[in-house]
Amino acid sequence: MNRPSGRFGGAFESFGHRNYRLLWGGSLLSTTAFMTTFLLVPIVGYEITGSYALSTLAQMGSGLSMFFLGPLGGVIADRYPKKPLVLAGQIFPALLIVGTGIMIVTGIITIPLLFLATLMMGFGFALMGPARQAWLGELIPRRLLGNGVALQQMSQNMARVLGPMLGSIAVFFGVSSGALYLSVAGLFLIVVPLTTMLPRTRPPHQEGDQPRRTAMGDLIHGFAYLRSNRRLRLLWLYWMVIVVCGFSVNALTPGIMDREFGRSAQEAFIVFLPFGISSVLISIPLAGLMSGRFAWPLLLVFGLASSVTLWAFAIAPTFETLILLALPVGAATSGVMLINMSLMMTNSRAEYFGRVMSFIMLGYGMQSVMAPVWGGLAEWLGGREALIAVGVVALFATVLMTFGWLRTRHLPLELGTAAADEEPERARASSPRVTRQPVPAFAAQVAPVVLMGAQKPPGGSGELPRLAAGGD
Repeated sequence: MNRPSGRFGGAFESFGHRNYRLLWGGSLLSTTAFMTTFLLVPIVGYEITGSYALSTLAQMGSGLSMFFLGPLGGVIADRYPKKPLVLAGQIFPALLIVGTGIMIVTGIITIPLLFLATLMMGFGFALMGPARQAWLGELIPRRLLGNGVALQQMSQNMARVLGPMLGSIAVFFGVSSGALYLSVAGLFLIVVPLTTMLPRTRPPHQEGDQPRRTAMGDLIHGFAYLRSNRRLRLLWLYWMVIVVCGFSVNALTPGIMDREFGRSAQEAFIVFLPFGISSVLISIPLAGLMSGRFAWPLLLVFGLASSVTLWAFAIAPTFETLILLALPVGAATSGVMLINMSLMMTNSRAEYFGRVMSFIMLGYGMQSVMAPVWGGLAEWLGGREALIAVGVVALFATVLMTFGWLRTRHLPLELGTAAADEEPERARASSPRVTRQPVPAFAAQVAPVVLMGAQKPPGGSGELPRLAAGGD
């Protein structure tokens, strides 16, 4: 473990560790590159075809790979050293970005080729994402994991500002989409050396006296746990819907720019910039409200706000109004996602944390898979009308979530979760009919994130416990 520096404290204490600073800096730059290309895909697709449906079809590639490989990413992160996985997840996408940029600049890019590029990009991200998150537990002290994860999430939100900022600069100077692709690939010339400076850590040995399950067995067991926990299952289903609805703005805005305001599709970056800024700003106050009784009501308030702001965005009469309305849209959609993810973490047992986080990645994959659906709807009804329909879906999901919360809020909390640690009077142990099982390395490392203290994680169970949250 690297020696801490005394220059940082409080909310930024993890920055006192050199290895964390290297990982955080690399994550910020690599995610900025990913975010820029993610926003560029529907823009390039629309520039090629002039079609909502075909431009969003190109996004579907990354969604398919993340949807099918994302859950395995957490299992792989439990079993293998993290450094090679993270490096592979940086070098491979960097080469893809360069190749895609060359195809755009030379004019040979097509929707099938763009689809293939995003498909392969999704493979890299599905493997790197969980490994990078798991690596935190091996680079900083266990007591700082909660702080480290929070700062890491802030870097993701900062990338949502830097990506659109690069795009806006490109629009101002007349830089083409292909040239922008090649430019962001240059960020990896900094990212990869930063990662190579980090130590190669070894996954901790698993505990227990029973042989390890197969990777597919671990995955199935993790999904069974998710399904058996009523609160967790409710949060995950809501997560899938709000992520799909929230990212619909990215898919539809390039077409709206052209058809509704007579501007180039690339000028969508100007709208994405305030969207990202508000995402960062809202994460700061929300981070301090995730522990305690306010998290669930805030989830519902922000869910309702996401619907209302989407409707307002859809009917914006002028381009300037659209830019202003991007601020509340970004705050509402990012806020509901942040709160939902936090609640999923605090209501998960430590030994399932890695796999639960992998299931969260399914939402990111699903939003790309659903992009052609929104594109087809926009082609049929119009871009504004499609966004209004998205808001209706988000509102319906929030209403169902409200009823679900009212039905489960008085149930006992499952012992061994951060939620139970915060409210011990409501906690209840799982069924005693358990046998000792190995604890996955990833879960063992990130356990302090959910246990938040000196409480030790129990060994796993060969049989899924009957949850105090009312598993059925």
